[in-house]
Amino acid sequence: MGAIILRPVWAAVAVAACAVASAAQAATVANGGFEAPDLGGDTVFSFITAGSVPGWGSSAADIEIWANGFNGVTSYEGTQHAEINARAAGTLFQDVAGIAAGATLTFGFAHRARSGTDVLRFSMIDLGGDGGLGGGDDTTLFSEEFSATTASWVLNTGSTFAPVTALGGPVRLSFAAISTGSGNASIGNFLDAVTLTAEVPPAVPVPAGVPLLVSGLAALALLRRRRARG
Repeated sequence: MGAIILRPVWAAVAVAACAVASAAQAATVANGGFEAPDLGGDTVFSFITAGSVPGWGSSAADIEIWANGFNGVTSYEGTQHAEINARAAGTLFQDVAGIAAGATLTFGFAHRARSGTDVLRFSMIDLGGDGGLGGGDDTTLFSEEFSATTASWVLNTGSTFAPVTALGGPVRLSFAAISTGSGNASIGNFLDAVTLTAEVPPAVPVPAGVPLLVSGLAALALLRRRRARG
């Protein structure tokens, strides 16, 4: 009789003991503010080979970085920001690895126009098992167009959209230039302060009284068995 009572209790305790609470984790976005490489001063800009900008890739050969104050544009944060349209309309991207399947993703980025109204498309793409784009196992987790004017920077965050759930593969953050207020494909779409947060829902913790309850039931069962033998 004691074994019948204890068996489900022990099963529940085993499940609860294996549950480990998890907290929100900042998924590492390298150089999210385009502070590297350091241009060395204010009111300057530079075309930099895509492979020389830490963390970032580009569909074009170069990435255009502006220092704070160049052409009267103040960076959203820090002292530098990027222009997606470098020598032509393009796409800036970064692949973020180490995100657990089932994690809820929340993004953030600052966007500003250079002239009139600029439009970009931001996408989050799970790159699948091969870890690369175009391998046949890519999944678009999120894709939306965003616009901004020259009035001010606009901070866009994932908290205003439906939850985005990670699948477990590397996630590509992609910023593609769609249009510019100037009409010139090489002018527009400033980008700064790119962030990504991955949050895994916490597991149910072991109730404080469960270990004591189990210990008491085990002692009671042992006592009954001894009495039955006696």
